[in-house]
Amino acid sequence: MNEPNEAEILDENSLTKFEDDWPLFEKFLGYLRYLQIKPYIMSTPKPICVDIGCGFYGRFLKSISHLIKRGYGFDIRGNDEKYANICIVNNSKCLGRIPLKDNRVDRVFMLAVLEHLPLNDRLLEEGVRVLKPGGLLILTTPTPLAKPVLEFLSYKLHLISEASIREHKHYYNRQELGYRVIKSGCAVLAYQTFQLGFNQLIVGIKQG
Repeated sequence: MNEPNEAEILDENSLTKFEDDWPLFEKFLGYLRYLQIKPYIMSTPKPICVDIGCGFYGRFLKSISHLIKRGYGFDIRGNDEKYANICIVNNSKCLGRIPLKDNRVDRVFMLAVLEHLPLNDRLLEEGVRVLKPGGLLILTTPTPLAKPVLEFLSYKLHLISEASIREHKHYYNRQELGYRVIKSGCAVLAYQTFQLGFNQLIVGIKQG
């Protein structure tokens, strides 16, 4: 099976450039998420990975570039660029689709993304579409318990991005999150909470 063709998805002539303005505390929270998902990255030798909602520069994919064969990051505010074995794509013109063919990758990550999307959004299903049968869908999202804490840290203490928290559409409980994963075409492989119950990780495996 052929790998995705970077030339078909990367606009290296893009003039739009976004700056990485995450507060330091928010970067620390991102690192804690990485510690939770690292075992699922390494469970397949050198997987091909997709990170949906990868941010401006695909920081997460770049941090695991030595563990993976190739990584593709997609974000409506991403900067089109190629970095070693990492390809970052601004997919704002893709009308909610991921510009890859079906069944191409081993891992799909959506880290702190689902809460920003409307309940009827199909981006999760798009991630599963590009995932190979038997591949893993790895999601993190804050729990309902986190809502007042995140709002306090953002609106009062300004330790995390206020704009990001105001974008939150829904805080999923465990049952809702499991339902979304199953509806997308995966079976639930693992579930856990972390960060004192304020965050949650769910791993789905794509059905053949």
